[in-house]
Amino acid sequence: MKNFTQHVKLVSGAAALLLVVFSVVIQHFYQLEPCPLCITQRVIFLVSGLLFLFFAFKSLNKLFELITLLSINIIGMIFAIRHVLIQKKIIEIPSECGIDLEYMFDNFPLQEVFELIFRGTGDCSEIDWTLLHLTIPEWSAIWFFIFALLSILNYRNN
Repeated sequence: MKNFTQHVKLVSGAAALLLVVFSVVIQHFYQLEPCPLCITQRVIFLVSGLLFLFFAFKSLNKLFELITLLSINIIGMIFAIRHVLIQKKIIEIPSECGIDLEYMFDNFPLQEVFELIFRGTGDCSEIDWTLLHLTIPEWSAIWFFIFALLSILNYRNN
């Protein structure tokens, strides 16, 4: 079973990193400007992918791996679902929240930047691209859910 779990981690890590690459390709091809929640989700995919790959090559306590991988992917789901709710206008974002990430880091204290990132901005409500009628945050939520399930599957097969 160890070989199977290692393959699951390798494939999951590669998939998470490929999702980041795919998002950058979409951004450049369609000339999109990612909002703070999009960037946050990319960072979480990057961390998730790197953790899957790290755990594929460095065997640690299986419960620690589960908690770490599950936590990062649940956090990703939370950000993605919040983004979906903003896009569907279920959560209202004030129009003055339309500032970009670079401006936030240049002009606000770090704690306020993180509060603004989680809250989202006016830009986060725009839907610029869809695939099979799903938005980027909806796809992100699906993939974070899949990675969370793979984390559990990986733990159970050890």
